[in-house]
Amino acid sequence: MTAPKHLLFPVETINRELDYRLALAVMAARRDNRIYIGLHETLMRLARRIHGGVYLGKNAIRPHAADVLGDYHQLKERGFVFVHLDTEGAVYPGGETRWRKILNQRLDPRHLDCEDYVCTWGDFQRDVYRELDPLCVDNIRTTGHPRFDLYKEGWRSFYGDDAVQLQQRFGDFILINTNFTHANNKMGTDFVFSRVNGFQPGDLESRLDTVRDWAYMNAQLSHFVRLVHRLQGTFCDISIVVRPHPTEDPSFYSQAFRDLSSVHVLHEGPVGPWLLASRCMIHDGCTTGVEAYLSGAEIINYRAVDDASRDFFLPNLFGVQCTSEDQVVDRLRKVLGAGATPPFKDGDEGAKRDVDPRAHRLLSNFQTPSFPVLLAVLDEAQQKVSHTASPPAVALRTEESLYEALEGAKSLLRPLSRRHRHAAEYSRNKFPGLDAEDVRRRLHRLQRITRRRVKHRVLSRGLMVVELLSG
Repeated sequence: MTAPKHLLFPVETINRELDYRLALAVMAARRDNRIYIGLHETLMRLARRIHGGVYLGKNAIRPHAADVLGDYHQLKERGFVFVHLDTEGAVYPGGETRWRKILNQRLDPRHLDCEDYVCTWGDFQRDVYRELDPLCVDNIRTTGHPRFDLYKEGWRSFYGDDAVQLQQRFGDFILINTNFTHANNKMGTDFVFSRVNGFQPGDLESRLDTVRDWAYMNAQLSHFVRLVHRLQGTFCDISIVVRPHPTEDPSFYSQAFRDLSSVHVLHEGPVGPWLLASRCMIHDGCTTGVEAYLSGAEIINYRAVDDASRDFFLPNLFGVQCTSEDQVVDRLRKVLGAGATPPFKDGDEGAKRDVDPRAHRLLSNFQTPSFPVLLAVLDEAQQKVSHTASPPAVALRTEESLYEALEGAKSLLRPLSRRHRHAAEYSRNKFPGLDAEDVRRRLHRLQRITRRRVKHRVLSRGLMVVELLSG
């Protein structure tokens, strides 16, 4: 029997990425392939045991380290076609000059082979990379990003049941999404001002960009803390859910809002159900602003600090713009006074609204669904894979069990090192592990929506496999 072609789908942050990875796997499953979803490090360990396939993601070439190519070369040696799809591609501060610089820091496509692909969020990102004239220039394609498709009509029912449960749990609530990673990073200020985070002391422009981001986010953070206290006192009967960014330290908010019984600091599950269940979402410069727009949610963009160089153009396009607490309170009185709204909003309100034409060049999802375009790229990439080989499934499961036992032993020693302890907590916060029952529930919903049948196995907390169900 011929070994299947292997598709590797890395997940860095479960709450942000797992759903669209599972949806993509259900639709991409074929009789001649096998799809592995998990931590990048786990998938690279797997890649040493298998041969021939497609890697879809960014982690084989790390942002801010575009010339560190060890993982990429390992994939190529194992017969893989690399399909780059970034978790960020259109939500950046400032203007086009800075956007170009950030994109070039995240990937240099000139390192890629001619058979590889770069999937871009929009034509702007595509053109930036094509201008470098890499070997794979013809394979730099605008696909959009599939995570945004899940908020559109036809997919939104995926989050419907969870949205109803949240409405039953909290009643009417205001959702506040924070994105102050420079001011409240879980890894501390030493990480914020580090090379791995893009801080380059020898580059004056880069250094000043980081310092300005840090200063701006500290100022905005203080205004958001004040706003939550103001809203809690003004709207006594409404719950407020503060959802920190996955890389932020939630303990800061827990301390800032302690003893406020109607304020809940939570980062549970994907943001989709929270958007559908909320009466209004408040943010500044968060990608969730785009997701809220597509889901039809009420949006307030609160920018108390006026600094155009720190403005995030794309997510701040949507909703009502407020620059003071009074404006936020006035807008919320109108929204909350309009009567109860269903936690699950039918139709496709977001996609029907007019969008600034500049936004179309940044994110193609506003006009074109991403899933079918990305699936076509994956199909094209798989056609380039010839020789494949893989060990028995039982061998992979045994190896994963041994590795998890080793990691468990290491975890006993990590508390002795502050740096390793924080790094482990940071990673756990983003990827707490695959839960077998949770994965089963999500896949059941996706199969109902797509009308495709798959089988799956969770091999470990960091790895699962999806295959087409025959018959």
